[in-house]
Amino acid sequence: MKRRTAVTGIGVIAPNGIGKEAFWKALEEGRSGIKRIKSFDASSFPTQIAGEVRDFDPFECIPPRDVKRTSRAIQFAIASAQTSMLDSQLQIHDGDEVGVIMGISASAAEIVEMQHAIFLEKGMSRVSPFTVMSVIPSAPATNIAKLLGCKGSVLTISNSCASGLDAIGHAFRNISCGRDKVYFAGGTDAQITPFSLAMLCAPRAMSTRNDEPEKASRPFDKNRDGGILSEGCGVLVLEDMDHAIEKGKHIYAEILGYASRCDGNETCEEMKNTGIERTIRHTLEDAEIEPSEVGYICAHGPSDEFDKIETMAIKQVFGKHAYKIPVSSIKSMIGNPLAAAGPLQLIASTMVFERNIIPPTINHEEPDIGCDLDYVPNKSRKSDNVNTILINSHGFGGLNASLVIKRFQRAEIL
Repeated sequence: MKRRTAVTGIGVIAPNGIGKEAFWKALEEGRSGIKRIKSFDASSFPTQIAGEVRDFDPFECIPPRDVKRTSRAIQFAIASAQTSMLDSQLQIHDGDEVGVIMGISASAAEIVEMQHAIFLEKGMSRVSPFTVMSVIPSAPATNIAKLLGCKGSVLTISNSCASGLDAIGHAFRNISCGRDKVYFAGGTDAQITPFSLAMLCAPRAMSTRNDEPEKASRPFDKNRDGGILSEGCGVLVLEDMDHAIEKGKHIYAEILGYASRCDGNETCEEMKNTGIERTIRHTLEDAEIEPSEVGYICAHGPSDEFDKIETMAIKQVFGKHAYKIPVSSIKSMIGNPLAAAGPLQLIASTMVFERNIIPPTINHEEPDIGCDLDYVPNKSRKSDNVNTILINSHGFGGLNASLVIKRFQRAEIL
């Protein structure tokens, strides 16, 4: 028998807000967190803008001696996990097998770049002995487990920008089959560094709208010119539904289904039978719902050519109903925080249930050919009839993940 999975806690760090209330208010008001880069001199780069998290203070959540020993992505993960734990009112007792599954796209870029420069200039003896424990991909998950006393399954998934949603999907599967009852799951990334930005600028994948940072990310718009690199973290507490109800938890949403499918050797020239299309279909099948039951789609929408591919996939799966479903991309306001993107989309989607408001796709000024759905342009929209939401995520290499969540009705248990 498939066990039900509840979302009971939220921890969020995003370029346009830290904490669920600040994050949601920015989304509702259509405020962008994209600005000119301050963390290093990017004046020689074609792209000089990013979604930096400006007000984060690691000393609020990490002992001072450990701050210099941990990467920014780890710090984000620890802070978000602590927040989600408090939000869920989760108490971990000795012996509790609480699990952790985190997604990350790349490891501790700022530490790798800094320590490699030290190695080249001063030799091996000057490399920090704490480097190795900061740069291994599993570091965010293991640091959460160590700090919070989690003794369950601890896993790390690195599937590019789909990593975070895949992590949540795997936690959902483990709970569904009755293997575990509680997980911290999400994604974290902090890759706004000189070399990371250079790697993304090299294939001309990034927007160069440097004079208008807040207007640079424009998913589905005809005049988009590339994505925006950003950073952030989203960690959620997932619980077995019976366990959450027994504890009297506030339930943000129920996860109904998840799937992950790769493009393989397919070409997207005709945009048929793409990996994202098959992923959406399998997710709806796993959720045991019809396409007509989906009331909102929180799109991957990275502000590049994938916008058309995702739009076509939605139309192929949903048919005429696709034109009746609001579809928006929060990346228009937060850029692309890589592994954190999917979890932040999921958090935004749970808040749709909480506030009955759909966040907009800002900077949508001129529809592109082939991008002809209802993208909730520029202003959030009141809607109290959205009960089921589809979240899409995509990563380099043709990796795709989707998740379906449902509004929880407490009357179901009465």
